[in-house]
Amino acid sequence: MGGDVSGDRPGRRAEAAVGAVSRRAALRAQSRGPGAKSDVGGVLLNLRSHDEVGQAYRGMSARIGQEMTGAVVQRMLPAGVEIIVGGSTTRRSGRSSWWAWGGVTADLPADRAFRVPPVTDATDMIGELHCAPLLRGYRGSRPWTSRAWPSRSRGSAGLLEDLPQVAELDLNPVIVTPDGATTVDARIRVAPCEPPPSPLLRRLR
Repeated sequence: MGGDVSGDRPGRRAEAAVGAVSRRAALRAQSRGPGAKSDVGGVLLNLRSHDEVGQAYRGMSARIGQEMTGAVVQRMLPAGVEIIVGGSTTRRSGRSSWWAWGGVTADLPADRAFRVPPVTDATDMIGELHCAPLLRGYRGSRPWTSRAWPSRSRGSAGLLEDLPQVAELDLNPVIVTPDGATTVDARIRVAPCEPPPSPLLRRLR
């Protein structure tokens, strides 16, 4: 559960959003820029009151400037392993779906697994990641639930199959805990696509 915080009255809108959450909150900026939100101070965690959310929004808006279009207040989630679920459709290579290690260090290990939709082996796919031991129960931690991944793989890959105008899909991060997987942020880029050929047209060999 979360709430949208935007416009010229951040304090008042923040109070309504945090009231709906009723727990510790996270504030995430919405912006036009493609860069990571955490790099520009666009993610603030463990906000405990209406006043903290209002102050955080105003400070975030001052740092990011005109690139910031608003913010979202979300309920804080338990700590878990951060995974990125992505996909793309290009004219040259067609559709591809991929998973990667998420978080602020995601670009360092280049830990990714790729498939061509439809994805039917979600468990094997996640097992290819170098971070898989973290999900299976590393050093006494509870293991992740494998039931959470088939739905994520079918959902993201199925979206690319059903909607060819989806050029890029980015669920980042998906926080995995022993109780399931929750998508925290999602971004979709759409682009014009060629219409499918008519089934009434005969193709010459």
